[in-house]
Amino acid sequence: MLTDFDADQNSAVILARLATVLDPELDESIVELGFIHALRVYDRQAYVTLELPTSWCAMNFAFIMAEDVRKSLLTLDGIERVTVRLGDHCAAAEIEAAVNDGKPFSAVFPSEGGVGLTTLRITFLRKGFLVRQERLLHGLRKSGRSPDEISALCVSDGLREPGDEVVHRYLERRAELGMDCSPAAPLVVDQSGASVPAEQLDAYYQQIRTVRVSMEANGAFCRAVLAKRAASNQPSTTTNRGNAHVQS
Repeated sequence: MLTDFDADQNSAVILARLATVLDPELDESIVELGFIHALRVYDRQAYVTLELPTSWCAMNFAFIMAEDVRKSLLTLDGIERVTVRLGDHCAAAEIEAAVNDGKPFSAVFPSEGGVGLTTLRITFLRKGFLVRQERLLHGLRKSGRSPDEISALCVSDGLREPGDEVVHRYLERRAELGMDCSPAAPLVVDQSGASVPAEQLDAYYQQIRTVRVSMEANGAFCRAVLAKRAASNQPSTTTNRGNAHVQS
């Protein structure tokens, strides 16, 4: 990632905020996935260039990531305007014009938008919920707990578990979906928020495990395609400002 910041900008804060933007399908940070090609912040403006694995990445996915980049950076003090670029994406011009002007997906792609991206976002939030929950259950099963013990756990018990990052990410997604995250709420619930009975827990785990395996395979594929694409590109001769650097 090529980065360039004004001296009065906190680069760590900016990068941390960008790291909260997720690929909607993979539930992974676009920073960790390597989707940010360049980031420049100066004169209270941010310029972000995304490089997705392919130029034909789904328009709605590309729009969601570009829109989330813009919105996330606009929450930071010292940034008043954000311009997002999508490189050689097949719909770069349309998506850039809409996102940078704060327009919704349906305003630019009325035949594709339908009710907009809300339904799609919820679908992928739910998919990410299952993947995060699978990782939580994997750890609980690995610790030797029986289905009865796991089914009896409440949220407060989960927060005392080792590997608290897994628990916190799982509960964060539960909260995003409007599920009960109070201390006494069951730790393991289905997508309706109902507790998963002990006698159904093994079958439930195997079911959501397939979602996690599929998502991780997609993520590995995206990384491989992006790495191959990056390797085939010729080095650029960009002139950088004083504190520009390349972050690997």
